[in-house]
Amino acid sequence: MIDSGWHVSQKDSFRFYWLRPEKDVEVFFTTRNHSDNDEDHNLGLKEQAHALSLNTQLVVMKQSHSTRIVRVDRPGEIEADGCFTTETGLALSVRVADCVPVFFWGEGSTLTGVAHAGWRGTLAKIALRFTEIAERELGLESHRLRYALGPSIGQCCYRVGKEILREFSQTWPNARDFFKKRREGLFLDLRAANRFLLNAAGAKEGNSLDLCTSCERSRFYSHRVEPGRGRNWGIITRKGGTS
Repeated sequence: MIDSGWHVSQKDSFRFYWLRPEKDVEVFFTTRNHSDNDEDHNLGLKEQAHALSLNTQLVVMKQSHSTRIVRVDRPGEIEADGCFTTETGLALSVRVADCVPVFFWGEGSTLTGVAHAGWRGTLAKIALRFTEIAERELGLESHRLRYALGPSIGQCCYRVGKEILREFSQTWPNARDFFKKRREGLFLDLRAANRFLLNAAGAKEGNSLDLCTSCERSRFYSHRVEPGRGRNWGIITRKGGTS
């Protein structure tokens, strides 16, 4: 039976959110460990992955706020801000601390994927690029693509400068739809912008975890709140043998 809602689970000393959008697909999102005084906690992934029995199957991205999306067929480290596979058993991971983690899976396909969308990646439309690559390389029409957003900084907290609005306005005709001016300044809604790209392409949203990493600082790391302190990890995996 498929349970489309997110749940809080714990294994060993690690507490994480868990989603099962399809019977063979699982998504995990880590939380901060308050019993650990190491300020670099969650910068590494091996201990969390070991607790989830995924440590030998991990694909880890060396992220640089690019639009590079790589197809993978084995565990290891890659230089990219997005990756996908049609191989079952791999665990694709993304590291975030305010940026939007986007998890993908295919309907009637063994596709799983993940993307890292900060303001630069969102500006460059990495989520839309993912749908285009999935269709071009796999023949997967975007209406068969499913996605879910993990926790990220919300418009409630993501204050940006006017130069960011100017940059968006150069390539996004509807850029102002994602910015809100308040007394404190200008605030950007990264989640709404990525939803717009994916929904416009025809992808369908699953159950996203709409929590703000800045507001929920007791649960997650936020770069805006604690620069360099730690990172949250998102993982998606599809169980089974190779396709």
